[in-house]
Amino acid sequence: MKTLFTLLLLILTLTGVAQDATFVHTVTPSNTSADLSYIDHPLLNNNPNAQLIVSHVWNPPGSSGVYNTHRTGLYYDATENKWGVYNEDANNIVNGSSYFVYVEQNSEVYQHVTSLSNQGTSDAYTVLSHPDLNGNPEAQVVVSTYYNPNASRNDKNYGTWYDGTNWNLFTEGGATIEIGDAFMVAVNGGDLTHRYRHVASAASISGNVTIIDHPALNGNPDARFVFMHNWGETGTSANVIVDKVLGVWYTGTNWSIYTEDISAFPEDSEYDLIIFDPTLGVSENGSLASVSLYPNPADTYTTIESQEIIEEVRVYNLLGQEVLRIAGEGMKMSLDTSSLTSGTYLVNVRCEGRSKTLQLLKK
Repeated sequence: MKTLFTLLLLILTLTGVAQDATFVHTVTPSNTSADLSYIDHPLLNNNPNAQLIVSHVWNPPGSSGVYNTHRTGLYYDATENKWGVYNEDANNIVNGSSYFVYVEQNSEVYQHVTSLSNQGTSDAYTVLSHPDLNGNPEAQVVVSTYYNPNASRNDKNYGTWYDGTNWNLFTEGGATIEIGDAFMVAVNGGDLTHRYRHVASAASISGNVTIIDHPALNGNPDARFVFMHNWGETGTSANVIVDKVLGVWYTGTNWSIYTEDISAFPEDSEYDLIIFDPTLGVSENGSLASVSLYPNPADTYTTIESQEIIEEVRVYNLLGQEVLRIAGEGMKMSLDTSSLTSGTYLVNVRCEGRSKTLQLLKK
């Protein structure tokens, strides 16, 4: 129990520092030029090579709630040496509107530029290619449009879908994706993130809103996450077109996704979320190099992968009780989670006298 108390103390200590990787940007008159709002952040300033994702949030803490019915993208201003969020249709960006900005932590975000070589059988979609995407229907994919490098405005609603082999990015309304259009693509998120797929079922929908149920979000108005519509695999109930501008908001108890035009929320549609959580990856006895768990949430197993030899893995419930302990198996091993009940667990991975603790969600 003492070990867990020490872990929780470290979590509280590090929370304020780690939160910078995902933050809220709010549009004000002082940071705005017509359709563009400049982001002022140390991870982004003077950094044209930054990789980031943006999602509109209606009511972050301190905001009374502001809509932006326009599609937004990312832009780097080489004169101001700042990144910005802008309205793709060139209308003035809405004063007081806010955005979750997710900044790459390791190498989980990359740039995709459309070309004839990656165009699908229809010019309304483009084939994505990444080692963590190809052949992996369980990947979590979140995309933002990106004005640079080809100075292309891209005023379309996008979704993703998995065709059995590759992930694809498509226009919800069937419009042509122009050659040279650029995107920032986040794959699975970094070490300090939860990956979650939300289904907008009849039970979760109320009018233009679908309520999200996730332990890292429930009862947490300070949560930060980015999201994307996922059409799913061909032939499933998730094959729903969502040609709408979407945002997220906090209801007072849960986070939710909503349609900006107040239209009815599409039933059976699915959404990939990358949820930043600074309590993940806290280490004791010195820090480890990258350690990852996947899939997470897990059903019957999860894979643990480290850049160092794994000596031992211990799993605790949130009461601090040890529920599993197994010996390590090299740098990559499978953890059988079939005996665990649904809920949240802490997985402590020990390598050469050091350890790292990650949060695991059991379905």
